[in-house]
Amino acid sequence: MTASPLLRSHLPRLYLFARLPDGIGDHIDASNDIEPALPGLRLISSARRHITLADLDATGAPQEHVVAMIGWIMATMPPFAFRVMFDQIVTSARHTLLKASEPLLGALECQAHVVEMVRHYGLDLSRRAMPVPHITLGYGHREGRGRSGDVRAIDGISWLVDELVLVRSWQGRSWHEELGRWHLPERRAVA
Repeated sequence: MTASPLLRSHLPRLYLFARLPDGIGDHIDASNDIEPALPGLRLISSARRHITLADLDATGAPQEHVVAMIGWIMATMPPFAFRVMFDQIVTSARHTLLKASEPLLGALECQAHVVEMVRHYGLDLSRRAMPVPHITLGYGHREGRGRSGDVRAIDGISWLVDELVLVRSWQGRSWHEELGRWHLPERRAVA
């Protein structure tokens, strides 16, 4: 029996994340480009910042089944490591994000691979399965600090994503339970 939409909104959800390396989190915290956008926000701690690559809320499937399937996919045919570069701060009434001015092709390829594999093996994922890759810096918006919807260019922040983490997100509790972690192989250059 499937839970009602109201009940489902309070259940924990499964996500595939790319966590930020320690040095990147430190760089963001110290960046002169980013700091002016942060006062007045309810900041997300550096340890919790991530890129959400897949929302793995599968209709009609127990989470344990989804967890096992992701483990099998990552062990047998994982996506390749990919590079990201975020070069914009986007401010809205609800949150402040780091985004990319150009499509993050490697991240999009990774998303498509995982979601396609999960769907191929029979799980029905929602339309939200592949969110636009971004990093949430904080929630809320300080009045007088720019208009909602502002997009500001910054020096690019870039790194190689070579690890993915599967988490169960306990919404409203600010807690992510780690369920699995996988190193991504690098794509070999063709001679």
